[in-house]
Amino acid sequence: MSHVGVPRGTVRKRRSLALLTTGVLTIPVLAGCSSGGEETARGVPQDIAPAARETVADGSTANWAVDALPATFNAFQADADSATTRITGALLPTLFPMDRTGQPKLNPDYLESAKVIEREPRQVVLYKLNQQAVWSDGREIGAPDFVAQWRALRGKDSAFWTARNSGYERIEKIERGADDLQVRVTFSKPYADWRSLFSPLYPKEVTGSPDAFNDGARTTLKTTAGPFVLKSMSKSKGTVTLARNPRWWGDKAKLDTLVFRAVAAKDRTQALTDGTVDIADIDPATADRITLARRDRGSNGQPLNHGPGAEITPAQALRSWAQAHGSDEDAAEIAQAAREKNRKAVVAYATEQKALRDFAVRKSLEPAYTQLALNGESGPLADDRVRRAVARALDRQELAEAVLGPLGLPAKPLGSHLALAGQPGYKDGSGALGEQNTKEAQALLADAGWTRGGAAEPPKDTKAGSEAEKKGGKDDEAEAEKKTAGEAEEDKDATSEKTEKDGKKAEEDSTEDSA
Repeated sequence: MSHVGVPRGTVRKRRSLALLTTGVLTIPVLAGCSSGGEETARGVPQDIAPAARETVADGSTANWAVDALPATFNAFQADADSATTRITGALLPTLFPMDRTGQPKLNPDYLESAKVIEREPRQVVLYKLNQQAVWSDGREIGAPDFVAQWRALRGKDSAFWTARNSGYERIEKIERGADDLQVRVTFSKPYADWRSLFSPLYPKEVTGSPDAFNDGARTTLKTTAGPFVLKSMSKSKGTVTLARNPRWWGDKAKLDTLVFRAVAAKDRTQALTDGTVDIADIDPATADRITLARRDRGSNGQPLNHGPGAEITPAQALRSWAQAHGSDEDAAEIAQAAREKNRKAVVAYATEQKALRDFAVRKSLEPAYTQLALNGESGPLADDRVRRAVARALDRQELAEAVLGPLGLPAKPLGSHLALAGQPGYKDGSGALGEQNTKEAQALLADAGWTRGGAAEPPKDTKAGSEAEKKGGKDDEAEAEKKTAGEAEEDKDATSEKTEKDGKKAEEDSTEDSA
């Protein structure tokens, strides 16, 4: 899941929950693709088992498994990861969190309203803030926080180590509105995805200077504005602990504490069964084990035909028994050790299966996508033919099936830059890229001057220059030949002159001898 979404204190207290989630996959390679049709993708029903707030008990602690402790609490840095996203989702303002259908919904805990109030000559968005919304130090959330985050992320100051600036670079200015609770954002160019900006929103103390942005928010967040506050981070225990925010103005969080615990994917099954974690993203293999455990309930959790040793045939089992009880002592010892090892593995597996039968797997697409973005401003990719060749070479359907197929989820690639499947306004514009076609990709690369070995030949559009170079080369060769011929003639004349002189001298010498 790309967003924890703990707005309005709705964290559910539930032990038996395992999540099997993945992002939908899309590779919109070329900017400015026009829509080739009006098809709207149907969304996949979200298997999230919602519960009414009043049915959730107050108090207790939930342990949520993450891959590792976050390297930074700054979600806009290059080494931010899913743990960063989940933790900051509980600590900082998210202005438009995704609802159960994957659509951005205005968060009333932070906003009274937010809408586009002008489109010409510039797009202007007016945010009206909730007057109760304050940072944990008591300061009101306001325009200075928006301004500081925009200046840090717009990409004009390299002192800020930012991983992305999409959308922020289009903002022309941010001003205070009619009062302190209004923020007026003017864009230099229209930006359809403006709802994604300022989420999470950091206090100006974090984004106001390069030092604070780069280092100040890596290991701590002193000022927050969510239903939880950062209580502690322990590298030795591998945990990040959040506690209820005493200044929270919205619905009080149901949990006393929320603990994010670093658990490697291979250790998730054991962590779930021994109670170390209550919520975890799992892989397909673990999901299958939970499904089998629920199916095996009638056998008291004992595996029926799966687990260690399930693949051993009756003949193999008989042979193993015979070796373990045979007269060859060395072979018997080896066979007995192998049988004991397998017995322990079966017992451990059965114990885990018994514990897993109380878990439920929730399987659904998350509101996220994977995108390959190509830099068309410099280098080989500045050539439109090369970019289109990359688009033709990639098999988007095969990539989608590789990611989503094993999970039993729909594997249709997306074709929109702005909307996800099932969201209003979704239109498939990927037709502009064309289908995967290796021959066309090779032809485009050849046309751009690229060979199979990777060396670039002069592009076809520089033929005139090449011809000039060839002509110039021929002229140079002719001049060289002319020069060589001239030098040879000079050498010949010099040789004749020297021969004459030598003859004259020999004649004089001869005359002297005669005298």
